[in-house]
Amino acid sequence: MKSKTKNVKIPTEVKEGIFITVTYIHSICKTSAYDQLRLDQERKKELLRIFPKLDKNTLVEWKETKYDSCGEKENTSDKFHGFAIHYRPKPSEETWKKEKDILFGKKPERSVESRSESCVAESGTSPQFQKDEIVSKVLERKKEWDGAIVGDLTGSMFPYTQQLFLYFKLQTLKKIEKFFVFFNDGDNTPDGKKVVGKTGGIYFQKLKVYEELEKLAKATISGGYGGDGPENDIEALIKAQEVCPDCKELILIADNFSTMRDYSLMGKIQKPVRVVLCGSYAGINTEYLDLARNTKGSVHTIEEDLENLMELNEGQTIELNKKKYVLEKGRFKPIRSI
Repeated sequence: MKSKTKNVKIPTEVKEGIFITVTYIHSICKTSAYDQLRLDQERKKELLRIFPKLDKNTLVEWKETKYDSCGEKENTSDKFHGFAIHYRPKPSEETWKKEKDILFGKKPERSVESRSESCVAESGTSPQFQKDEIVSKVLERKKEWDGAIVGDLTGSMFPYTQQLFLYFKLQTLKKIEKFFVFFNDGDNTPDGKKVVGKTGGIYFQKLKVYEELEKLAKATISGGYGGDGPENDIEALIKAQEVCPDCKELILIADNFSTMRDYSLMGKIQKPVRVVLCGSYAGINTEYLDLARNTKGSVHTIEEDLENLMELNEGQTIELNKKKYVLEKGRFKPIRSI
């Protein structure tokens, strides 16, 4: 049984993508001929040599698939052994155009779900995007919220934009009467020219019917699809409180896998932010916990609502999605299991 890889050529798309899950696929040896634990450790070490950033990425979900037939050549030789990496590619103009066509009624040439998660290793059928329906689930159970909706409409949020459309389309028997602020992180401004607090790509309007919502979203998406990982969430939230001074709160539909380019401007937000956190399968991006605590807001996943974060004291911990986080020097940090 080997731990080394040969002739590894990693496509640029994989290197620039956001890793979602890593599945270790291997055989279980029941003989004492060699040390299974050592082999597992050596294999993971080899993986981290190729992808060193994986070791500190707390948002990646680690899984395992075992073959209980080690030593039986006819049962294992034709099976894949190694790591299957499911990743979300960096948004591109090609995927942006296809997703835009889907959102606004044009049939795609092929399924776009494969863009949301792809498999590096050939280990069977490609995984499908996890349709967690978080947007509709949270908005449905939090009908008492009274505020502007701030939505990340960059390319990485395509499945959740679909959910937003569907939810409000089903509300057409009554008027929407809400402020919406959508952002795309700069209207295709080159990443190196994006300025904190002045990135742009923000579109807003008080909407009354679904058709107006779709029109505003189309303008936002047509303006740009994002680019690098960080996005201008805070800039959009500042705009929301500016255009809707009477709003009691701000409802942010956020990408858990993206950091905030303008995290440093958080102090300018004077209203509670309700964070609907999309893509929190394996862990929580702690920047959004900080945002909720500093604005006396809350964080929401598909099953849980985390509120009263402002009451936490230094050194105290919280648990969300079966993961624990500790408050240190005013910021949350994940507690990594051993």
